[in-house]
Amino acid sequence: MDKVEVIDNFLSQYHFDSLYSYFMGSNMHWFYRDGIVEEGDGGFQFTAAIFVEGTKFDPFSFIEPCINRLGCNALHRIKANLRPRTLIHRRSQYHTDVSEASDNLKTAIYYINTCNGYTKFKKGGKVKSVANRMVIFNHSMEHAGVSCTDKKRRLVINFNYE
Repeated sequence: MDKVEVIDNFLSQYHFDSLYSYFMGSNMHWFYRDGIVEEGDGGFQFTAAIFVEGTKFDPFSFIEPCINRLGCNALHRIKANLRPRTLIHRRSQYHTDVSEASDNLKTAIYYINTCNGYTKFKKGGKVKSVANRMVIFNHSMEHAGVSCTDKKRRLVINFNYE
C-alpha cells in the first residue's frame, strides 16, 4: 500500500474545540447532495464548501490551523462532509478526489468526531474516525468513506493541496 500518514491530536485542544463547536453546532450551513462520490450513486450526504477555485467560504477561518499545520503550498479544494448514521456500515464508491493533478497533490482527511465509521483504502488498510485525527496520502490513492452506526453523524474535512 502507498504511504498513509496518520497524525493523532493534530490540532491543539483550543483549536480543535473551536473547530468542533463550529462544525458540530447548529450554525453550520450544510447542503444536501444526492450522492457520495457522484450524483445518483445511491448514497447521500451533506457538504459544505470551504475553499473552491480560489474562493474562501465562511468556515475557512476555523480550518486555517489545519492548513498551517499541513504546510500547504497551494490549496485546490477543501470541503466538509457530513454523513448521517446508517443501520449498517455503508461504503461509498472507491475514488480519488481530483482526477487530473500533479504528482505533488495530496489528500488529507481531518476527522471531527469519533465514531465507528472509517476511511478504507482500495489497496488495503483503513483509518478509524477519531476526533482530531488527520490522515494524509497521495491524491492518486483510491479510498472510500464508510458511514457510522453508533453516532448521529460522521463528520470529516477533506483537503486537496500541494
